[in-house]
Amino acid sequence: MSSFAFSVAFHIGAHKTATSHLQRSIGAQADALAARGVHWFGPRYLRKWDQTLPDLARLGDGQALSGPLGSLLQTAQRVVLSEENHIGVLNDPRRRPVTCRYPKAAQRIGAVAQGLGRDVDVFLAIRRPTGFVNAAYCQQLMGGKVMPMAQYRKINPMESVDWADLVARLRAAAGVGQLVVWCYEDYAVHFAAICADLLGPAAAGLVQPIDQYIHRSLSAPAVAEILHRHALGGAGDLGTNVRALLPVEDGYPPFDGFTPADHAAGDMAYRAQIAAIGAIRGVTLLDPLWAGGAMRA
Repeated sequence: MSSFAFSVAFHIGAHKTATSHLQRSIGAQADALAARGVHWFGPRYLRKWDQTLPDLARLGDGQALSGPLGSLLQTAQRVVLSEENHIGVLNDPRRRPVTCRYPKAAQRIGAVAQGLGRDVDVFLAIRRPTGFVNAAYCQQLMGGKVMPMAQYRKINPMESVDWADLVARLRAAAGVGQLVVWCYEDYAVHFAAICADLLGPAAAGLVQPIDQYIHRSLSAPAVAEILHRHALGGAGDLGTNVRALLPVEDGYPPFDGFTPADHAAGDMAYRAQIAAIGAIRGVTLLDPLWAGGAMRA
């Protein structure tokens, strides 16, 4: 067991739930937070796999730490990690049908906790299934993997987005301490509470939400244009070029690959998942204000 006296929080995403916005909002105050004993490590550090999480995993073996985490951990009150890719990928590059989202999430978080020799507090945002699949599809197009939405939906059925299953698996994992969940749709309302739980109440006051969207999704005309150019043999960075040409910010309608009936079915499933998450012992569900696409009064 390590002798270091610090607590660890791990914000694991999920993808397309304003994760980058939260990361940049907190990262902008990293120096001020460090002065309060709260040390922030976002994707800039955690995607350099050989420098970071393996260092953390060696803590429990009593080995000296190296890399950017080393000396800081010896004086930290709170170490906060944020990296959504740690629990798995958003889109499978092999294009296999998805039956379970983030199947190794609990195993991977448990391994970090075991290596540290202490519990890890876990933070997760969830999103209505149709919105999540729409955003994931647009992200795939932005990554240059172009296919029609109908084909994408066969590989990524809405039913694969089962947040209650993911939360239950995380809660059952050894080494998970506090488990905090919120709805993406309520992110702006709960921003201060999220930061207070993640960073601690005293340090959270240093962080304000940045005033910009990060990785905004594609417009409907942009998706149509990407598919058109791809069909004509277009190559290169189609997603980035077309998004800049036909952005949502200019009033173009956002892409939506679902019918009203699809949304209704997905929202019904989402409400049931939220209720199930709220009933799991040991889970803190920030008050879900979302109600079928609208904010509850």
